[in-house]
Amino acid sequence: MITIDASVGVKWFLTGEADEDKAFSLFDRHVEGKVEIMVPELFFYELSNTLITKTGVPENIAVNSLKNVVEAEFKIYHADSKDIIEVTKFAKKYNTSFYDMLYAVIAKIHKTILITADEKFIEKTKFSHVKLLSDYSAGTKI
Repeated sequence: MITIDASVGVKWFLTGEADEDKAFSLFDRHVEGKVEIMVPELFFYELSNTLITKTGVPENIAVNSLKNVVEAEFKIYHADSKDIIEVTKFAKKYNTSFYDMLYAVIAKIHKTILITADEKFIEKTKFSHVKLLSDYSAGTKI
């Protein structure tokens, strides 16, 4: 199992993105049952917001695109009050957004790696369980 953040998921919607092939490979591997992807429910809110505010795609295409992601049946993590407190503490300590830190804490709790395209987050935290999407290859054991 792996955790991905929205910086990886948005690459499925924005054309010409760096490492979009790697993002699609992760999605395909999940759909094929080769790897399970876990995300917090926030993931879908972030993807929806990107489709609404960062793309010029018509509503029907945006809805169908998001429907495909929802139907991929990712393992969805629902943060509880303990998680929220822990995420808040780490976000403050590392000067990151709560949203970005949520993914890292979920990955830590479940002993998975977090794959992200957010280089600044990696630079700030230097967490060993957080890996950059550009370093991912389909043959990598995850």
